[in-house]
Amino acid sequence: MSPRTKEQYEEIRDSKRSHILDAAIECFATKGYHAVSISELANHAGISKGLMYNYYISKEELLKEIFREILSQLGMLDTFDPDRAGVIDRKGLLQYLNRLFRHLKSNLIIWKMYMAIFSQPTVQEILKDEIRASSKQPLEMLECYFKSQGSKKPKVDVAYLSTLFSGVIYEYISDPENYPLNEIKKRIINIYK
Repeated sequence: MSPRTKEQYEEIRDSKRSHILDAAIECFATKGYHAVSISELANHAGISKGLMYNYYISKEELLKEIFREILSQLGMLDTFDPDRAGVIDRKGLLQYLNRLFRHLKSNLIIWKMYMAIFSQPTVQEILKDEIRASSKQPLEMLECYFKSQGSKKPKVDVAYLSTLFSGVIYEYISDPENYPLNEIKKRIINIYK
């Protein structure tokens, strides 16, 4: 058997990081960030605690990586502003809402993790810089969009949309079998058409 190439080692390393990330998302989303130890994460991922530290130097670093992964999966700016013009239009808003609903339906554990982040003040504190940096541009774009639509209180409209979707997420992750997600999606889309 020939020795592995550098690319093969990188592929193995990326695969292991992804596996650890998935295990951490599941643990943090179901038990809470502070209730899970590095030992428990390593055990859940099927690796040693020492190997865990080889991939992530701390639980905080792992949490930040999870947050970046969630943002990447949501692709907010890619959907909002695919041409990177810094402006959102009605079509971009509707595309983003549709994408959020599709993602919510097919990635329940990610959304449980998302809500866990925002329901734990100490976790929000760890991620405050990442949250601020990731939300600044989309929130400004939404505010400009609502202003362009004639809103007298665009910040309130942004807050309303955020609150509306947070409520949908919470209700859906609480009881996905019985929550009428498709009907709620239709109503919200109709509001913003």
